Amino acid sequence: MKIALSGYYGFDNAGDEALLLAISSSIKNLVPDCDFVVFSGNPAKTRHLHNVRAVHNMNPWSVVRELFSSDLLISGGGSIFQDVTSSRSLLYYISVVLLARMLGKPVVFYAQGVGPIRRPFNRWLLGRVANRVNLITLRDQASREFMLNLGVRKPPLQVTADPVFALQTDDNTKEEMLRCFPFLAAGKDRRIGVSVRNWPALQGYQQNLAVVLDHFKRAGFSIIFVPMDYPEDIKESELVRSYMQEESYLISDELTTAQHLAVISQLDLMVAMRLHALIFAASCGVSFAGISYDPKIDGFLDLFGQRPLAQSSELMIAQIEELLHDQAAQNQVQAQADKMRAQSRENARLTLDVLYKSNR
Repeated sequence: MKIALSGYYGFDNAGDEALLLAISSSIKNLVPDCDFVVFSGNPAKTRHLHNVRAVHNMNPWSVVRELFSSDLLISGGGSIFQDVTSSRSLLYYISVVLLARMLGKPVVFYAQGVGPIRRPFNRWLLGRVANRVNLITLRDQASREFMLNLGVRKPPLQVTADPVFALQTDDNTKEEMLRCFPFLAAGKDRRIGVSVRNWPALQGYQQNLAVVLDHFKRAGFSIIFVPMDYPEDIKESELVRSYMQEESYLISDELTTAQHLAVISQLDLMVAMRLHALIFAASCGVSFAGISYDPKIDGFLDLFGQRPLAQSSELMIAQIEELLHDQAAQNQVQAQADKMRAQSRENARLTLDVLYKSNR
């Protein structure tokens, strides 16, 4: 059995690399001898990190050859079906799906977060192509409503959960991270993690966030910046740090998924713009506060009964104080994360059902 994987892989984004690990490991837990080929922006790195076959996603001959010899294409997960960052990437991912269907291969959209898609042609095209796939699982209800609004009716649309909830850290990796970054364990300070990204529409948030972080540093918290997109998020982390008056730490090393989980598991709170920093925190039972730059952040926070952080530093401090001292809310995070972990594993079972049915 051979499965091709198409997504934003090989670009040093911790969230998408976690998705690749989560999808492949969830399926291998059910079918240990399953083979994968990944369409990657950096095949050598993908092979090294994930121990899977990989070909360059922009080599048309390799993509066609691998699709032809595959039994199934998995598209996603993540947020690849949107045109906020670019229409070109959206059209690329749609073209891979269309090519697989033209070759007679079953296709699954795997725990996708769909939208926003602003251009009418892009919306029309995704709706037409999505109606030709075999199964669509979605990580939130908003994505399901979006697909229905595009006129997608033929394949089953099932809301599950982000695949990354299936991943958990281990004691050996935790010990490794504590050795590498002693500030994760040093002293009696509690720890607040920070994951930021550059987003022009939010320009100016950096100063307010710096005021908030200074406040909690003075209250006895260590402030630890945890970049998720390497090296781009390092630049944004350094920018926020430049506005701070108090000491903070920056993890500038490029971490694996397991290492990110181990680091975040040591925190008392994660303040994040990056969706998968929030997901990692929830999966580890760590409280989190989201800075919204995209509807996917709002949708995720809503699953946990939370609202995005306010823009003013005073209101942000009040919201974070409430999260840090609300034990009931922390228990709710753990309960909801456990539920979503079970739902995330359902993605693999549903995908294999499609494969088995297509082979009958």
